[in-house]
Amino acid sequence: MRRAARRSASERLGARSFHHDGRTVEFELVRSDRRTLGLTVGRDGAVVARAPRRAREEDVVRWVAGHADWILRKQRNVAERAVLTPPRRFLDGELHLYLGREYRLTIERGGAERGPERVRFDGREFRVALDQDAPPERVAQLMDAWYMRRARTVLAERLDACWASFPGDGLPKPALRVKRMRSRWGSMSPAGAMSLRLDLVRAPVECIDYVILHELCHLLHRGHGREFWAMVGALVPDWKDRRKRLELLPA
Repeated sequence: MRRAARRSASERLGARSFHHDGRTVEFELVRSDRRTLGLTVGRDGAVVARAPRRAREEDVVRWVAGHADWILRKQRNVAERAVLTPPRRFLDGELHLYLGREYRLTIERGGAERGPERVRFDGREFRVALDQDAPPERVAQLMDAWYMRRARTVLAERLDACWASFPGDGLPKPALRVKRMRSRWGSMSPAGAMSLRLDLVRAPVECIDYVILHELCHLLHRGHGREFWAMVGALVPDWKDRRKRLELLPA
């Protein structure tokens, strides 16, 4: 008899909702082999609740509803950020973030005729060389590739720096993966692999360090209980301010 196929890592069960102060709040329910409940609000305002497979749905909905004020505050932050920061269009003269500072984008049309299409950053501006007729989408592709290369280097350096001061109790340093994540800045797998969001390379170094130290604390405390936050507070006393700065980072 063939062994039953192993269940997928997670099951997306679609939209659920609850009522709060006369309004309907929707969220997506995702089940997996995790042990605790988790809740995220993406940079588009979408709410995702992650739950153990065996958790009763009514208990999950009740738990999410208990965080209604937090959800609505996060969604207000998303709306405020959208008003203050229009979407990037990758046009000449536009400002782009790198490690918490804005730098002007200069596009050199025809520059690729003297060499390959590329992005150069000199500490003062981004200079993008590309073909004369290349569309803005090509600028976006080149910039995205540049950010990914820098993220892999910078985030690895920051992990090394944070690990040097982390009380790891003899644990091995986590492997690092840089990902295009929508709703979270980072995560730590049960096996001890850290995933960090590509967009972190746009944030100030102190905010990057907060995310890394937050995830490192999960090596010793899986959930977000009292002991976990006590450890985060000991390592990053101003973590609330750093988290707020991340929430307001332009999308």
